[in-house]
Amino acid sequence: MGKLWRSAIIILCVLVLSACAYKTAGEAIQNDIPFNIKQIVHKEKVEDGYLIFYTTEQKEGSGTFDALAVAYIKGSEKEGWENAGHNHWTYYKNDFMLLYADTFTTFNEDGTLDTKIPVIFGKVVNPDIKTVEAAGPDGKFTKIEIFEKEKERFYYAIGDYKEVRALDGAGKEMDRQGEKQ
Repeated sequence: MGKLWRSAIIILCVLVLSACAYKTAGEAIQNDIPFNIKQIVHKEKVEDGYLIFYTTEQKEGSGTFDALAVAYIKGSEKEGWENAGHNHWTYYKNDFMLLYADTFTTFNEDGTLDTKIPVIFGKVVNPDIKTVEAAGPDGKFTKIEIFEKEKERFYYAIGDYKEVRALDGAGKEMDRQGEKQ
């Protein structure tokens, strides 16, 4: 009786877990991200899925503000798609730029690391900022791309970056954010 009971529980778990997956990545983005997506800023293909960089409108008292968020949508057309991200956002008032930094991880059934995707994402607020650079573990800064989406400027980098700095047209540092490595 014990084996039969155990088999029934395993089958039930497989059915429940498979019901959580969506047929398309778009369905997973629309239905599995717990925040209202104001704007998808960028969609980046990564191993086993996509990173979705987006803004979400949040409320504070009687006002609202746009926060930054990233979701990791994992899956395939064969196995289905699901939100494997951490599901949180970041916001702080700043006159220069905003920063979201996170590492998305997934684990195999045996507990070993399956996927590790470190990422930074931000919004450039000050129009005088011409360059954004990110520092890796060695502390050296590397220029990362600034791009526009609906008249707003954003940046992102996939890699082990935790600190960014903003430079004006003359190369003078205007702002620095994140954790020093």
